[in-house]
Amino acid sequence: MICIILLLCVSQVSFAQTDADYEKLVEKITDLINTKDIKSIYDLFSEPLKKENSFENFEKSILGYQEELGKITSTEFWMEGELGNCYLLEFEQASMVLIVKLLSDNKISVFNVEEY
Repeated sequence: MICIILLLCVSQVSFAQTDADYEKLVEKITDLINTKDIKSIYDLFSEPLKKENSFENFEKSILGYQEELGKITSTEFWMEGELGNCYLLEFEQASMVLIVKLLSDNKISVFNVEEY
């Protein structure tokens, strides 16, 4: 019985995303937003997330943030929440919060940018 419990715990850990996975993702997203390569961010989305968000609407909102707030100058892990990991995005003109969640295949299942 103990072996089965340990096996279940190990399998859960092996499929969980690490802090390093999230850090790399947020760094990549920051670079892509700053270079206005919104299509590359959208390509990281899981299929269900793509179905919820059309590329046109996603591109319009992200480019709108950048046009209004400037480039992202820094990011900082804020907390892990129910929806995903929260990061503080410091733009040139204001701060926003990015909520992002990864699946086991490193596709994004949650992507929200909200006012801070």
